[in-house]
Amino acid sequence: MAKHIVDDKPPELFPELYLKPRRLDYYARQLEENMNVNKELLKRINLIQRTGGYVDCWMRPEPNNKYKKLLCQQRQRDLDEIRKSNLYFYSRLLIARSEQLLTRELEELWKDTKHKLILGATLPFILFKTEKLDRDIKEPAFDKPPNVHRTKVSMEIWVVGGSKIGKVVIELFNDLVPKTCQLFLTLVRGDAFGHAYLGTRFFRIVPDLYCRGGDVTKDNGFGCYLPEGETEPMGAESFHLKHTVPGVLSMVVTPDNEVCGQFNIIFKPLPQFDGKHVVFGRMISGPAQTLERISALGLPLGTATSDCIIRSCGWFTRSGQYREGNPNTIKFPPRRKPKQ
Repeated sequence: MAKHIVDDKPPELFPELYLKPRRLDYYARQLEENMNVNKELLKRINLIQRTGGYVDCWMRPEPNNKYKKLLCQQRQRDLDEIRKSNLYFYSRLLIARSEQLLTRELEELWKDTKHKLILGATLPFILFKTEKLDRDIKEPAFDKPPNVHRTKVSMEIWVVGGSKIGKVVIELFNDLVPKTCQLFLTLVRGDAFGHAYLGTRFFRIVPDLYCRGGDVTKDNGFGCYLPEGETEPMGAESFHLKHTVPGVLSMVVTPDNEVCGQFNIIFKPLPQFDGKHVVFGRMISGPAQTLERISALGLPLGTATSDCIIRSCGWFTRSGQYREGNPNTIKFPPRRKPKQ
């Protein structure tokens, strides 16, 4: 006796998948500047038309022979400058080369590509290659002492314009590095000036090694966050903890001993990071599958095939209630599009 149900609701719309507000503001400012220039140009054209134009025949009193001679010399100098510019432009055209590759070069590239295709066709087909992380490694130094409360943070990581990579829960070592954990928790919550981790991306992903994110000022790894009321970044707090297990979080320390809010997540033990970056937390829920997917998106030079962003970020109170952090409202500089 069951009755069928017809779902006539429109599909849910995710504006962040189709629009990029940070870039829209940049182009809106450019459009406004162009409109202001056009308005000034129209005002000047209108003034020239109403006053009769700045030509010799409208001048009162009429110019004498000396004025005409000087005016003719000025026009001749302007004409010489124009001819000189045209000759320079013409010489540049003669030696200019198109960005399009020549047919000979394309044929050489096709030979190499064809050879790679033939070699690749002999290999087994793999749709989405991911490396398995060692999930059984334990580190006694990270165990929580009794009667100690450690703050937990939740993050959801997504691919821009794609699907969800995974959700992880992070445990902060408040009892070991309190200042570093407080800086991280401040950016999880979001400060009064719009700096927050929510909405930022992992700008560096090295396969099978680590990923780096948390640039809340420029979102490209070149920014440095200063807490409210501070004039200089804080220094490294402690290098006591080591990068010994996958899923460890460490705060990036610059060569000038400055901590700017950027953090690493390692995919494997990295002793080369010991003594250079401050370990302040670890993933305790959902790390293995999420880290494998993030690692698979990385390229050898540290770039990524797709942008991974922190789409949801929050913390748990002492009573276990989840609080969502504020999004990042800083206008990041526009990024250069990679050449196809």
